[in-house]
Amino acid sequence: MNPGIDLQGTFIQTLKDLGIPAGTAKAIWMPLPMFLMIIGATVGVLVVVWLERKISAAAQQRIGPEYAGPLGVLQPVADGLKLVFKEDIVPAKSDPLLFTLGPILVVI
Repeated sequence: MNPGIDLQGTFIQTLKDLGIPAGTAKAIWMPLPMFLMIIGATVGVLVVVWLERKISAAAQQRIGPEYAGPLGVLQPVADGLKLVFKEDIVPAKSDPLLFTLGPILVVI
């Protein structure tokens, strides 16, 4: 009977062959599957957003996102960076804590 491919055993054995202790190799292995799933989901979302923009542009007979990278492939990354570095403006006469917590409390 073929038990299949033992990825964990192969990974740990490869690291042990490189001189890394078994405990450290197991500690490296533990978060690796979760990390790979998060990376896969992130790439999937980026592809879906890119396809949605390209299909919408074709349906509306206009040029889609073609500014960032070849064929607009980097447009979702540019949008994400824009959101990360966007300035948070709080009115001068408002309570900054309440102004920030307001939208959060509405969602909860």
